[in-house]
Amino acid sequence: MAKFETLIFILEGSLLNEKVAEQNALRKTLKLAGRDFGPAERIQYNSLQEKTKLLGFDGRIKLTLQEFFKNDWISAKQAFDNQLQKQDQLNKDVLPFLDEVQNKVNLILLTKEKKDVASSRMQDTELINYFSAVYFSDDFDTKLPNKKILLSIIHEQKLTPATSLVIGTDLADEIQGAENANLESLWLAPKKVKMPISPHPTLHLNKLSDLLFYLELS
Repeated sequence: MAKFETLIFILEGSLLNEKVAEQNALRKTLKLAGRDFGPAERIQYNSLQEKTKLLGFDGRIKLTLQEFFKNDWISAKQAFDNQLQKQDQLNKDVLPFLDEVQNKVNLILLTKEKKDVASSRMQDTELINYFSAVYFSDDFDTKLPNKKILLSIIHEQKLTPATSLVIGTDLADEIQGAENANLESLWLAPKKVKMPISPHPTLHLNKLSDLLFYLELS
């Protein structure tokens, strides 16, 4: 396996703690509707995770809102999106890792949300300063896992595909997108979660620091 020279991070999940963000956004959306996120709702939410783990970003949010808001999920989605826009929690090891690799490998950021939403979520973090290029969902006329997105980044940034690594937490969108574009991928997920047959990430790690072994740092 070639040592990686370019890391393409998907903002939602690999950098921002999407699990916490989505649960917080749901809790606040329920509160706006005059409802609680109590023990019963927590059990209901946790039971959903098995159903949503193989879905992409949009599918996961849709199923969650349909579960909690039934026929009114479309109107609930606007409130949910507004709450999600306020969620800016970083995964705990993100900044130390980026500090370690900055200026030693090429760092590119890709978001699955529109520029206004993603920018709002990053506003109070230091993330944007680490990346040589940033791409938002509204820079493209399609969504992951369509290969055109990653291939256009490879072409525009004049990257070497063999030494470029896509880093994500979402199998359906990000890892499948990398596979469609014939790029190497890192799936960040707990070790106890089994590596899927398809899509099949190149690497399966549970923390970013373990990726240092695969980089040429000098």
